[in-house]
Amino acid sequence: MKKRGRYQQIDPKKVEERKYTSYEDEPLKESRTTEDAPPNTTKTFIRVFLILFISVVAVLAFINLEKLTPENISHWFEYDLLGKTDGNGYPVRFNGTSVSSGNFSVMDGMPIYCSDTSIVVLNSNAGEYQSSQHSFAAPVLKTNLNYSIVYNADGTGYKIIDREKTLYSGNADYKILDADISSDGTYAVLTRGGDYLSELTVYKNNNKKKYAYSFADYYVNKVSINNSGNMAALSGVTAKNGGLVSAVYILDFTQENYFRKYEFDSSFIYDLSYLDNGKVIAVGSDASYYLDAENNKKDEVYYQMKTLTNYNISRNYGLVLSLSSGSDGRFCDVMAVNADCKTDMSISTANKVLSIDVRNGKVAVLLPTGLNVYDLTGKQLATVNTSTDARKACFSDNSNMYILATSRIGIINIDN
Repeated sequence: MKKRGRYQQIDPKKVEERKYTSYEDEPLKESRTTEDAPPNTTKTFIRVFLILFISVVAVLAFINLEKLTPENISHWFEYDLLGKTDGNGYPVRFNGTSVSSGNFSVMDGMPIYCSDTSIVVLNSNAGEYQSSQHSFAAPVLKTNLNYSIVYNADGTGYKIIDREKTLYSGNADYKILDADISSDGTYAVLTRGGDYLSELTVYKNNNKKKYAYSFADYYVNKVSINNSGNMAALSGVTAKNGGLVSAVYILDFTQENYFRKYEFDSSFIYDLSYLDNGKVIAVGSDASYYLDAENNKKDEVYYQMKTLTNYNISRNYGLVLSLSSGSDGRFCDVMAVNADCKTDMSISTANKVLSIDVRNGKVAVLLPTGLNVYDLTGKQLATVNTSTDARKACFSDNSNMYILATSRIGIINIDN
């Protein structure tokens, strides 16, 4: 037997047959395995997302069906989606030299005013939705939700506007005594008559004549049209037996004669308005009257020998008013009387009441010392400091109010 040496010669053929493993040549194997997602997963996800998105849009559209008008959609696209605004925030100085308290209001949640030179609608950042010049010597603004009418008192011109633009400019046949507009754009123009004391003309929202009525017995000088655009309430005055007599007419546009007529001895009717529940509130010198024409009923809110110093008629709530027992307008009782002529709130203040407003169960009373906010039980919810020249406060929503001052318009949050 041969002994193997320490360094035995290696056969080359056997070397070629031997296999070696090189870790540099072999790919690394992952410790975890992955499987491709099923080819339809992405399509299924997109399909489910679209179904949910369309469902949400459909629900929101159904809830806000009445607001989905072409004008509102256009406004949302321009101002909300595209962020169109040129305002620098409140307070902002108004155009013109003066704005009366009666010519400052809120339309579609935004402040609107008519100065001695301009009609302006502002956005939430004090930018101008629109600003148009007018030449009216005595402009008067009336607003109802999404529409406003501005007319020249004792002149013939008037304008119909919405938030974005002037929709129509027209002229009455005779000098205008009063005008009003409904929430659907139907409007009424009350004028001095040719052969009559007063004449009413009602126009559809396309500015075509819809109805006309003439008054020969009373000098009728106030008008309110209901939100359906099919009835109107008007007030006037005459002399009878050496005394003053006021009357309120209820007109149905389908009838030639008046529907109801109410007379009030020794009382002058300052203003009147239709409510959303179909009743009419007439604010008089000695009392305010709730008129239910459908059932031919009348309720009164007597002033108890006090002087009416301020009031506001809300179509969806009723009447808020202040009654003073002082000769200088101070020491006022503030009352909130709902659409059924039930007194919800009554509070007293030693100050003058500069303006008063009501919205969603809140009553805002502007005093020389600031703004007080109450609920309908009389509980004080807030006291907000205002400028010393504040003249009128109007609710924008349940938390914010626009304030008219001598030369500017501001905004305050009553929750903070």
